[in-house]
Amino acid sequence: MSDNYTCAKTADERPNLYYPITNPNTGEEIWPKRTRVWGFDVAAHRRHVSESMIYWGKDGKNSVPRLKKFLLHLRSDGRVPSTIWTYDEVGHNQDAKREQQVLNPGDPFPTPTPERLIHRILQIATQPDDIVLDSFAGSGTTGAVAHKMGRRWIMVELGEHCHTHIIPRLKKVIDGEDKGGISEVVSWNGGGGFRYYHLAPSLLEKDQWGNWVINKAYNPAMLAQAVCKLEGFTYAPSDAVYWQQGHSTERDFIYVTTQNLSHDQLQVLSDEAGEGRSLLVMCSAFRGKPDKYPNLTVKKIPKTVLTRCEWDHDDYSLKIENLPKAPAPPGQQGLEFS
Repeated sequence: MSDNYTCAKTADERPNLYYPITNPNTGEEIWPKRTRVWGFDVAAHRRHVSESMIYWGKDGKNSVPRLKKFLLHLRSDGRVPSTIWTYDEVGHNQDAKREQQVLNPGDPFPTPTPERLIHRILQIATQPDDIVLDSFAGSGTTGAVAHKMGRRWIMVELGEHCHTHIIPRLKKVIDGEDKGGISEVVSWNGGGGFRYYHLAPSLLEKDQWGNWVINKAYNPAMLAQAVCKLEGFTYAPSDAVYWQQGHSTERDFIYVTTQNLSHDQLQVLSDEAGEGRSLLVMCSAFRGKPDKYPNLTVKKIPKTVLTRCEWDHDDYSLKIENLPKAPAPPGQQGLEFS
């Protein structure tokens, strides 16, 4: 099978797609129309040539090249996806409501999506073990279907129905109690698991003078846990030693406080930590020279946290650091809520 090698863009719109291609069989130099340029840039075309992906017709003399497509890259029935999907193929709203009625008869989600529709989309766009992101989880259909299809997934939802509908639904999927939707089609019998994360309030806020301060919603334990995560420490507060709130190694600890630490207080911390151990002190402010204490590293919380934040970007890397890892039981899909 082969596909058109041009796209509906003009040479003025995409000058990088307007270049000559030589037919290796005839030596003819072929330019695309200025109103419909090539669909691939020079680098992509050279790769196609090196991979023998260009088709010049049965006699090798076509005036326009075509791109080869192989069955293994298409649907299982050997056809490219159609652009019109009828309700008997992908379901409709009544199907979705019936699915919800079975899953949550006391309070069915009012505007669900048919599982067959999401199944079709994921068939086209993903492969097993891919990660599927749904930023507006709704009733949890995307996560349920992705799970049954062997995809990993992340769903995000701020509504209360995260607890009333989504989590109970996914538990039924995992336990094999969800026999509806695409379960029969994909022979789903249960398995896997997920982790659930609750979005905490912002760690910092501005006071009445516009200065960044620690959010009053954070109690000492919440603050210590948040700062441990930012600094790459394991949050593990000691019952006996107040300044051992977390550790990165057996000899490296962290202490988080909202106090303005004096020289005397820093000296006490240094003495108690002793030789052979190091202590990262995170505080609102401090007096004295921190380099005076060789086993202490002293940082200000608002300033340190702000350096970890990204502001006013057109695009964000979505780089997640120090994400807590849970032990994965056999067969777990690695599913997450955020």
